[in-house]
This record gives sequence, C-alpha cells and structure tokens, in this order.
Amino acid sequence: MTAWNKLLVATTRLLDLHDSAHEPGSPFVQVSQEQRRGLRDGYWLDLGCLLLDYLLEVDFATNSAFVTQRRCLAHLRGDYPELPADDLSFVINLLATPSEIHYREWQPDAADSGIDEGETSPGTRSGRSTKRTALIEKQGQTGQVRLTPSGRQAVTLASQVEDLLYSEYDAAKVIAALSRGDYARVPDITQQILMAIRALTQELRRVRENPTHEGKLAALLDNERHYHNALSTIQSTLLSARSQLSTPTLTAHFEAWAERQEEEWDLRMLSATIGRVLNAIENLSRRLSELLSDIAEGRIQSMGVIDFAGLAHQLLLSPPPERLQNAVVARMMPLGTQVAMPRVETLLPLVETRRAERSGAALVFDEASDRPSADPLLARYLKARGPALRRRLRQSPLSLPDALSEGWHHFEAGSDSAHAETLDCLPQLLNTFVDTQLLDDQLSVGIDDTPFAIALPDGRRIEGAVTPSLRLRPAPTKEQEV
Repeated sequence: MTAWNKLLVATTRLLDLHDSAHEPGSPFVQVSQEQRRGLRDGYWLDLGCLLLDYLLEVDFATNSAFVTQRRCLAHLRGDYPELPADDLSFVINLLATPSEIHYREWQPDAADSGIDEGETSPGTRSGRSTKRTALIEKQGQTGQVRLTPSGRQAVTLASQVEDLLYSEYDAAKVIAALSRGDYARVPDITQQILMAIRALTQELRRVRENPTHEGKLAALLDNERHYHNALSTIQSTLLSARSQLSTPTLTAHFEAWAERQEEEWDLRMLSATIGRVLNAIENLSRRLSELLSDIAEGRIQSMGVIDFAGLAHQLLLSPPPERLQNAVVARMMPLGTQVAMPRVETLLPLVETRRAERSGAALVFDEASDRPSADPLLARYLKARGPALRRRLRQSPLSLPDALSEGWHHFEAGSDSAHAETLDCLPQLLNTFVDTQLLDDQLSVGIDDTPFAIALPDGRRIEGAVTPSLRLRPAPTKEQEV
C-alpha cells in the first residue's frame, strides 16, 4: 500500500461523513455499507497520484513555475505507454475544479467582548465553508498546470507516513532541541516516535491474531535486522538525551527558560516523555523477538480473537465427552491430591517477564547474537590436522616450504570417503605460523635468513625474504630458572 493509499484510507470515511444527508436528531442511526461509483479498477486514481507526485518534483525544480501538459503526458507515459491525451486532460480538469467543504469553527460571542478578566466566554461553533480544494491550478489560455497550496499540502501529507525504520532520525531531533534550548518541542517529537512504535506494535498484534497474511510475515522477516538496528539507534540516542538532562548547565538553562513560560514546566516532564518511549521500545523489541522466534520454530498458527469467558461458559453448559475429560484430567491434574506443589521451572518465564516489565532500564532484546554461528574453516582445520601436526613438530622443526611440500595445507572433509572433499587451507596453515598458540603453547617461530619461492600446482606463487619454521620452545635450563 503506497503513501497515497494510506492517506485516502485515513480520510475517506471523513468525506462520507461530510457528504451524509442524515438529519440531525434522527433515531435511525444504523449505517449501511456505501458503494462508490466508478470503474473500480483504480485507473483514474493512479493517474492523479502519479501526476501530483510529478508536479511536486517539477515544483521544487522550477520554483513553482507552470508546466505544460505535454511534459506531464510524456512523464506519465513511462507508466502507461498508451495513455491518451484526453485521459490526462480529464484528470487535470477534475483536480483543478474546486469543491466546497463545509465545517464548523469556534467563534467567541460578540456580546461577551467586554467580560471581566479571568472569565471565559462560551462562544459558539458557527458554520464555515471553503472552496480551496482544487489540487491543481490551470491556466485558462495556455492550459499549463502547477500545484496549488492545497495540492502541495496533500502531496506532503501523503509522503509523511510514519515508519519506525526512519524514526531514528526523529530521535536525533530531541538532542537538537535540547542543544538549542527549544524544550517545548521535546514532548511533540517523542510523541511522533511513540506513535510509530505503537503502530508497529499493533501491526505485530494483528499478525499474531491473524498470521494468514503471508506478505506481512515476509516483510517482518526481511526487515528484522533493520528494525533491531533502528530500535538500538533510537534507544541509544534517547538515553544520551536523558543523560544530558542531569547536567548542571542544562538544568540551569532549563530553569531560566521555564521562568519565562506561561505554563508550568518541570525537567521531570521531559524525562518522563523520553522514558515512555524507552519503555515502548523495550516492549516492541520483546514482542518482535518473540514473534520472529515463533515464526522460525513454526509455533505460529492461524488463530483469531478467542473469547475465553464464553468458552468456559460453553463448557459448563455442554461438557465435553467423558473420554476427553479423563484424558485432560490425567494429563493436567497432579498425581497426588494431598500435597500439590507447582514446579518452579514453569513459573520462571512469568517471573522474568514481570521483572523485565518493572525494570527501570530499557533493553533491546536481539536474539541474533544467540544464534549458532557457522563453523569456521580454521577450527575445522585445527581439529582435523592439529594432532598430526603436533606429532610432526615433536620430531623436528617444520619450515613453511617443507609444510607445503608435505601437503599440510590440505585436508579431506566428509565422513564418506567416496564423497570426501579436499579443502585448500593455505591461509589457515599460514595463520599457525603467525599465532603459534593455535597448535600448542610450547611452540615458537624460528627465522632463517634464507629466501624461498614456491610455485603451487594451481598457479599460485609464494615468496619470502626469510624462511619461517615452527619448532618446540627449548626447555629452560637451571641457570635460566635462577
């Protein structure tokens, strides 16, 4: 769903409410589903949205200059190659024709203009209307078009759909507001971040209640790392902002600013707004990790909103069969009824959850670090060739050319000899000459002032000005021990 569709979804029912011919005070309050006119294929709506997006781009480039319809037609034909010019003219004429919107606005009573100070006038909500609803301005002679202020506002609103993945930049605005001394902006900024977090939290709840939407599950899996990175960035930024609130310089500056304000401000108000966002981040991160782990382990299944109270009432009215009751009792009831103590292990998850909910520290739960990493080739090489290589070093020192000639940089992987694979571990062999403790703590590297050059069968060539060799470290003598 694009940003334009989200804007229309949020405002369509308001337009239906505006167009309603329902009489005030009518007892008929039921509303039927309304059928909209049109082709019902989204063709005209798509043309209008593409045209508005293009006019906004041109508006920035030309500083609100008029654009010919020929340029608009050439741009839209990139999406609709067979687009007729008449279709574009119809869309332009429709968006350029204003429609009257009626609304109510609060106005103070004229008779109460001389009321005493400290008293408030009730005022009235009188009807108003406006015809500034045209999204496109069209010249009568040339037919050139451009965005009206209402059209520019509509495109801007459509592009401002909140998304958690981009709220990390809003968190940086908190630090900017504190540095500039604009403390009144901090609650509004944190409220925007909180709305984005709550939107994703509600989306997770809807996915868990109805996980048949495979597209949403795939989107969550694809953006898993991005969500965790965004949450970590927002959390660290807000923690840094909250730590700045306790500095003496900012405290003194805030007190001087609060004295000049009409409303009463307290530094704890800013800390509380930041704390609410941190708690929401902790809750969202836990829910996201739980959902992703359920998806990975196959525990998520289709389920709706279950009325457990109604289910219990139904079981009382119509009990299940006796065989089912016996099976449930045998599985869930304790073996002995005299002493029934609950197991502590079953209560630990509940205790840990409540402890995390009551914790004052905001944490980001990321299970990526708990996943088993892939087996590195160095560990496999040391496990397969390490014992034999140590026995070889106990016999005599091993130089790098000798190790290559003896084939210590190869080993076979695979339990089945018929399907065994010979792996090239030349970097791993060289690593043992650099870090001798990988093989044995008693090893050391000897350097022979003799150059060497080795040509491997696959065409690689290894050259060195000196020849390194692995050898056992000599045992300390009595004089050295003294």
